[in-house]
Amino acid sequence: MTLVLLLLTGTILFFSLLKIMAPLTKLREAAVSVSEGNYDIQVPAEGDTELAQVGKSFNQMSSKVKEQIECLSTVNHTQRQLMGSLAHELKTPMTSILGYADTLLTVRLQRQQQERALSYISSECRRLSRLSVKMLELTGLYETGESRFAPTENSVKAFLEDSRQLNLCRLKEKNICLELQCEPADLKKNFDKDLMLSLVNNFIDNAVKASADNSKLILAATAGKLMVQDFGKGIPAEDLDKVTEAFYMVDKSRSRANGSVGLGLALCKKIADIHGFQMKIESEIGKGTCVFIEW
Repeated sequence: MTLVLLLLTGTILFFSLLKIMAPLTKLREAAVSVSEGNYDIQVPAEGDTELAQVGKSFNQMSSKVKEQIECLSTVNHTQRQLMGSLAHELKTPMTSILGYADTLLTVRLQRQQQERALSYISSECRRLSRLSVKMLELTGLYETGESRFAPTENSVKAFLEDSRQLNLCRLKEKNICLELQCEPADLKKNFDKDLMLSLVNNFIDNAVKASADNSKLILAATAGKLMVQDFGKGIPAEDLDKVTEAFYMVDKSRSRANGSVGLGLALCKKIADIHGFQMKIESEIGKGTCVFIEW
């Protein structure tokens, strides 16, 4: 009787584990398929479980990457080179997703370790989704040029405050103070507000990544300059001319850990160029970086 109960219990556990592991098996198979270039693959994402949320993030990532790849298939030679860089950029996170999926399938982990692995898979899928969005934005500017360009007169002081509000959550993550300076206070400038917000948001995001907790950033504007100053790690002199290239990252490990995809400053340079502004970077190791445009 005891043997029968043990066999029955073992059978129930075996099939229960198969049912639990099935979504992970499908996720692993889908990750392999995406890494081989099949962006039509989708995984089950029904329900509100953690695995369902990971599935939704994965499907969103796959769809956005497919959309971006289709967009890039018709562009000129320069953008085809950019697509090659994207494919290279996707390789490392996809390898990580595969590794964590394999671990979940083959290793008996504690609940906390499982959640950490699932969280990593989800965050990497979201990062790839952000990459696709940024790529589409960058190539969209290259393709349409001035047709999307709509400059209007703006109060610079109000613009700086809007920039701070958009970045409050990001700043609170590291308890960083963003100091605003506008001289003169009634300064007005002609620019496309949406594009310039994107530019300043990228400046601030990079400054936050380079800064220590409980530090300070400066967002300042004068009649001739708009700048973001941080007091963080600084950029090596040999990298200053390269940081505006798409996908170039000074510290790749730190950038990926912070969710960076290496497209921000390339986008900023394009935005500055179509306004007729000059983007410049000054930096010193250990003292910080000032990224600014002359307008």
